[in-house]
Amino acid sequence: MTRTFRGLALAIAVPLVLGAAVACSDKQDGKADPASDRPTVEVTAQPQDAQSAQVTAEQVFDNLSDGDWAGAYDLWTDSAKSAIGKDAYIDLVATCTGQQGEYQVTGVTPVDDSTATIKWTHSPAAGTGQTTGQSTVRYQNGLWRFEPDAAALAAYKQSKCP
Repeated sequence: MTRTFRGLALAIAVPLVLGAAVACSDKQDGKADPASDRPTVEVTAQPQDAQSAQVTAEQVFDNLSDGDWAGAYDLWTDSAKSAIGKDAYIDLVATCTGQQGEYQVTGVTPVDDSTATIKWTHSPAAGTGQTTGQSTVRYQNGLWRFEPDAAALAAYKQSKCP
């Protein structure tokens, strides 16, 4: 009976000790792995609606108003980015004094599930008068992306301020 008890005790104790050893090996310098206690986050797509398209356009305009050229560029469509590289855009637009100022989205017109037309006004910080324009926002890879108007893209391609 003693052998059976010892065998039973070993059968219970060995897995407990091994389990504790494995748990300790997951720790670094006595601290738990910081990633092990974080929840898993799933990336979800933006809704394909006019309101979400408008939010993206407003983010671009806020970035332009604040002089965050890289932030504005990062929200562009793939085709707009092909017109000018990020560094060249940042270098160019930093010299374009008319880019900053107050932007206002005045209208959003859905074209289809993946395209919306954005109408906007811009009052430059220099106070040179209000301009109006129209741009496109396209749904790409689960996100809305901004496409500057054709005249601005043409100017960027020629390394000129729009």
